[in-house]
Amino acid sequence: IDFGDATALDRIALPDSVQRLVLSLVDRFSESQKITVKVASVIGRVFQAAWLWGVYPQIGDATRVRADLETLRRQELLLPAPGEPELTYFFRQVITQGVTYESLPFAVKSALHEQIGDFLEATYAGTLDSVLDLLAFHYDRSENMEKRRLYLRRAGEAAQSLYANDAAIDYFTRVLPLLQPKEHPNVLLRLGQVL
Repeated sequence: IDFGDATALDRIALPDSVQRLVLSLVDRFSESQKITVKVASVIGRVFQAAWLWGVYPQIGDATRVRADLETLRRQELLLPAPGEPELTYFFRQVITQGVTYESLPFAVKSALHEQIGDFLEATYAGTLDSVLDLLAFHYDRSENMEKRRLYLRRAGEAAQSLYANDAAIDYFTRVLPLLQPKEHPNVLLRLGQVL
């Protein structure tokens, strides 16, 4: 396992018993706490508390979500991220985040990823370049093809301008099959420049 590879966990087949154990742990919590964990699992291993009620208003107001997060912290499912300016948490065990995420139906994950992308677009409207990687990540896992194409391409161009060639190759390779044939030459040219 390459622990430097963020997608390595996705390729590991966990025994059903481990998955059942993690899901039974999550099932012990109240309904609102379970929803909090599920939405957080889609946001990512590290997440800002404000993103939860910003992305998924049905989760409750800030007071309710903070109370749920505090309960989850006391149970050591989540831990506060030190040194962050905003109230930020992370999953204590990456397996908990991964198993919870994988337990959600595809349609739910896809819709939540799109909602996260929409939230990021609205929240960072003046500074989208600072969250291009997140926008590409979340829209790429949604059904919104227009936004998938837009942000995979923009993230690739941003990575190319920073000489982050591996990231640029990844973004351009992922966006290429989503584009119309007339758009291929531009992306292929950029891809050739970073190879």
